[in-house]
Amino acid sequence: MNTESTYDWKNEQWTVPLNVFVTQLPKLGPLPISLSLGGRDYAARPTGGPDWGLRFSITFLFPR
Repeated sequence: MNTESTYDWKNEQWTVPLNVFVTQLPKLGPLPISLSLGGRDYAARPTGGPDWGLRFSITFLFPR
């Protein structure tokens, strides 16, 4: 779980998403990769901002 809060100084508005995700470390051939999937809900958002969101990421890992 994490947050990526931002503040718009000009319009004095907060954007505070709360991210919850799961991560797995499978192998793609001989190399490990990191797969993440999660949801986002906004604790604070500007008028007209999103209510929720999804996130998916792939990270390629190159161990020594």
